[in-house]
Amino acid sequence: MDTQPLTTETIARSVWAVPSLARGADGSLSRAENEKIIRHIEQGGITTLLYGGNAIFYHLTLGEYRTALELVSELAAEKTLVIPAVGPAYGTMMDQADVLKDFEFPTVMVLPQRDVITSSGFATGVRRLSEKLGKPIVLYLKYDGVMTAEDATSLVDDGLISAIKYAVVREDYTQDSYLSSLTSKIDTKLILSGLGDQPAIVHMRDFKLGGFTTGCGCVFPQLSMDLLRAIQAGDFEQAETIREKFLPLEQLRDSLGPITILHRATELAGIARTGPVSPLLSEPAASIQERITASIKQIQASVG
Repeated sequence: MDTQPLTTETIARSVWAVPSLARGADGSLSRAENEKIIRHIEQGGITTLLYGGNAIFYHLTLGEYRTALELVSELAAEKTLVIPAVGPAYGTMMDQADVLKDFEFPTVMVLPQRDVITSSGFATGVRRLSEKLGKPIVLYLKYDGVMTAEDATSLVDDGLISAIKYAVVREDYTQDSYLSSLTSKIDTKLILSGLGDQPAIVHMRDFKLGGFTTGCGCVFPQLSMDLLRAIQAGDFEQAETIREKFLPLEQLRDSLGPITILHRATELAGIARTGPVSPLLSEPAASIQERITASIKQIQASVG
């Protein structure tokens, strides 16, 4: 895997895929099936893998955490950047930091938290994590105002932030005072749109963000890379055409659960056997899986 420090060029070179983590029938992490997922994404041109919510890193035991890090670091190609998540609880992330010291990941991402938290306290936790690892951190802002723009800027100015994943849901993505406040103070090339392919055009065109993350792009990686290149080229008409192709699966994820729908879609698309969904989540019903299969076929037909 790529162990070089992140730069704005690294951020922009690829969509950030946020894949599922495959398990065997007994619930243990599967090396063979995770390798299939990684190869599929890499063959589609994506060179950054972010293991967080879709991989259900929230619920890994500390022993599983080490196993997961071993798998993804060993299976990724030489030029693939791999970013694992930590947290979201402070004690969890600090224990995970001890495990991470045995690996060469250039950065990690703190999973989003909004309970039992203040902005300045969150900033202090990120500082202590960065100091313990000796590396900058990917800050994940998923909830409106969970960290003030001033606290986020202070972390960036002190060299503690490698990137910011911005994923606050809006009815109208062109109207976002929180994002506007962040981009007025922080280099926009350090901020990624963190809500998949749907708001990527608005976030990159109107707010000048440096890139975007993708869940559905783990199933259709080349399509997601095509979207990134179209946006970067300023061809927003082509970008909109590509964005609409993702809608059948994206709408299912939005309405029925982004993590579990992607977990099962990865298997139903024939990419890998992803195995059982981890508790505290639940398996999509058979009728929902039929809709997932139909959405995959619809996207496949649209791309030829």
